[in-house]
Parts: sequence; structure tokens; C-alpha cells
Amino acid sequence: MSAEQVQRTVNQLNKDIASLEKKMADLVKKEADKTKKIGATQKSITKNTSASTLRTKNRQIEGYQKDVSKILTDKADINKKIADKRKKLSDATLKLQKIETTQAKSLAKQQDKVFS
Repeated sequence: MSAEQVQRTVNQLNKDIASLEKKMADLVKKEADKTKKIGATQKSITKNTSASTLRTKNRQIEGYQKDVSKILTDKADINKKIADKRKKLSDATLKLQKIETTQAKSLAKQQDKVFS
């Protein structure tokens, strides 16, 4: 594989990681929003809340908690994908460095031949 191909791979992996990190930020925001809604709903429950209203609010809280649970699962999946991409990026970067080192040595040998 040429240095250019490996460099393209490195660039693509960086783009993929940035995209996944944006998705993660969006999920963090969604999680915060749902958690805030849970807190607001819990605060709205008072000792004067009727039984039917209490049931409704508890169902809302359960729904928000299910949403948070799904978001946490999605975050875990994205974290795994980010880790995988970073591993591939590390491998590709190392490969690129080896190729560039090999090319530099080859160029140095050619220059030595020319000047000898």
C-alpha cells in the first residue's frame, strides 16, 4: 500500500471519529434533556397530586427512563465504534510512519549513490 493510500485511510478514519464524536455529543444532550424532564416531572408531584395525575406522571417518568436507558446503550455502542476507529487509526498511522521511513532511507541511498 502506498503512502498516499494510507494517508487517505488516516484522513477517513479521522473524519469517521469526528462524526462519531458528534453523535456522542448529541446523545449526551438528549440524555441531559431526558434527565431534566425526569427531575421536572418528579418535582411537579406534590402531596396534593391526585392518584390519576400521579399515575400519569409516573408513566411519563418511566418513559423518560426507558429513553435514557436506550440512549446509554447507544452511547456504549458509539464508544465501542470510536475505540475501534482509534485502534485502526493508530495502526494506519504506524504503517504510514514505517512507509515514510522506508521511503526516506531509499531516497538517502539514492542520493548517496549520486554524490559518490
